[in-house]
Amino acid sequence: MDKRYILFDLDGTLTDSYEGIINALVYALSELGVSPKPESFRNVIGPPLHHTFMDVYGMTAAQSDDAVRIFREYYDTRGKFENHPYEGVLEMLQTLNAHDKKLMIATSKPEHMAVEIAEHFGLSPYLCFISGVTRDTLTDPAREHARASKKDVLLHILQSNDIKDPENAVMVGDRAYDMTAARELGLQTVGVLYGYGSAEELLGSGAQFLAQSPIEVTRYIVES
Repeated sequence: MDKRYILFDLDGTLTDSYEGIINALVYALSELGVSPKPESFRNVIGPPLHHTFMDVYGMTAAQSDDAVRIFREYYDTRGKFENHPYEGVLEMLQTLNAHDKKLMIATSKPEHMAVEIAEHFGLSPYLCFISGVTRDTLTDPAREHARASKKDVLLHILQSNDIKDPENAVMVGDRAYDMTAARELGLQTVGVLYGYGSAEELLGSGAQFLAQSPIEVTRYIVES
């Protein structure tokens, strides 16, 4: 199989967004009078926010919508820039571009925010497409067909770029959500260990290769 299209998760794969996400999470919980659970903080990076608020903090769908809205109040203005690319990421993108790979972002972040972050940190020149979620609530039936899951995001990439051979696309991510959605759609998978998921989580959800660094991601894609 070829590795023609490379789809990158954003948080925990291209950028280390821990500070901004946790600051926004704590802000939202404080506004709602809910005590944070620091022991779960690392697990917040990657999954859709609604999963965190419902699964970790026991909120209903409506309460989760409120929590996400408050989270965005902080994150949209400050948190998105409390962030930085991992060491070696820009070099990885440059090298893959030089090998004629089509590089894209597939994130559970709102799409407009992913675009802003990619532009702010100098990632955009190496990318040909960015896809993120377009539905940020669980209780608005008018938006039931919007992109809400990682699988929706990946499907949007495949359809928008007329990729009829998903077996020649590679999903690079740090969490189970990335691996599971990619495998369901027939993509190849690379799990990164410098992000927020463990080797056990990534292998258990379908990672075909584990990379300790962006350099290892590059070598695997270019040389294997």
